Amino acid sequence: MKNISKPLYVVIYEKILENINKKKYNCCDKLPSENLFAKEFDVNRHTVRQALSLLKDEGYIYTIKGKGNYISNIQVPYSISDKSSFSQKIIDLGYEPKTKLLSADIIEPNDEIAKQLGLNKKLKVIELKLLRFANDLPISVSYSYFDAFHYRDIIDNLDIEPFSIYNILDKCYPQMEITKISTVFEAKIPNSQISDYLMMPANTPVIVASTISKNQYGDYVEYGSSYSRADAVKIKVDLV
Repeated sequence: MKNISKPLYVVIYEKILENINKKKYNCCDKLPSENLFAKEFDVNRHTVRQALSLLKDEGYIYTIKGKGNYISNIQVPYSISDKSSFSQKIIDLGYEPKTKLLSADIIEPNDEIAKQLGLNKKLKVIELKLLRFANDLPISVSYSYFDAFHYRDIIDNLDIEPFSIYNILDKCYPQMEITKISTVFEAKIPNSQISDYLMMPANTPVIVASTISKNQYGDYVEYGSSYSRADAVKIKVDLV
């Protein structure tokens, strides 16, 4: 039988992946440039670029435009029961958090949003669309919905720095205690916009967490859905 050799870019891909698995590059480290890899493996830059593209498609690395390629094996715990913020979880892991407000609108809710917030569809809701990062790696795109009448003060406090929904709610409603009452997890194929935000190849599944929160009086506060990179989030369940 004729021995069919692997394409050279696949060989380079396997060598770089082996070094990643052997922890030659630490989490979030910047990888060597294409030129350095070309010299290391004695190949041209095009071959290196093909190998890096394959690593990116499989979620092992991510690219920051103008800066280079980075290891993407961040694992952020999504805890069902605790009240800690996204930013605090990232800090606890030793990474740098960042939240970018993509949009803030007052909209008419669809059937699902109205149902989850216990609202009449004729009532408006606030929609906040956020992109969350850890060490410049986009981790999740999230949508948060609030009754636009009861929580109208949110709109006037979106300039808070660093941006945090927890901080905004605490500033606007300091006496309110918020508790997550349910979280549903699903694996879904995101739309092209979410894939682009998360710098993921099209048709790559994400973890979708849909959460309902209430205040200490049992009133609905927030309904939210987050679309997270499956390679960067792990589910944590606290039983005690």
